[in-house]
Amino acid sequence: MSYDLTSYPSIGTALLVSIEIDEYRVNPGDSPTSTVLRFCDQTRTITFGGYPFVGTGQLLNITATRSELRTSTGDLTISLSGIPDNRIKEIINSRIKGNRVQIFRAFYDPATLGSLSIALSDPIGRFFGVINNYSIEEDYDITNRTNSNTLSLICSSWVEVLSKKVQNRKTNPNDMKSFYSTDVSFDRVPSLVGANFDFGAPQ
Repeated sequence: MSYDLTSYPSIGTALLVSIEIDEYRVNPGDSPTSTVLRFCDQTRTITFGGYPFVGTGQLLNITATRSELRTSTGDLTISLSGIPDNRIKEIINSRIKGNRVQIFRAFYDPATLGSLSIALSDPIGRFFGVINNYSIEEDYDITNRTNSNTLSLICSSWVEVLSKKVQNRKTNPNDMKSFYSTDVSFDRVPSLVGANFDFGAPQ
């Protein structure tokens, strides 16, 4: 699919990050709540799809991805710098691993700061996956006696997650009936345990 962009003297792009956290806690004793964190690599908050994405500017860094015709496995790291100490507890108290991550590339008109009228009101998907791990790094400035923290989210694509998924079943009557209550094909399995079979042996 192609779009005619000749009518625009300039085009701006933004990376939009959406993280769905199922168990979010500000304090250790709080009840977990479901929340969605949305931010972008711009210096201002922009709205796409009716949702505001908070601008983080140069504090946000996302590793490069490959553009391929076929889906492939791969990791991606999202780094967010400048996190104050009083917000670190929210990261520690919440369940970060396993949450869904979506990254989009959005196009907008720098003159009006609005989305382009070329059927791109919805951003283009760049990465879809889950948070596999995370790390927190502290940066202490001795001269100014200030410190900040950098949160790095190591994300795995859905293709990689599904390629590592292992699903199996037990070969016994109870397990079969948990899927198919009227199936009797495994009912004789217990009586066959320990039996010897000489296939092809003479009578």
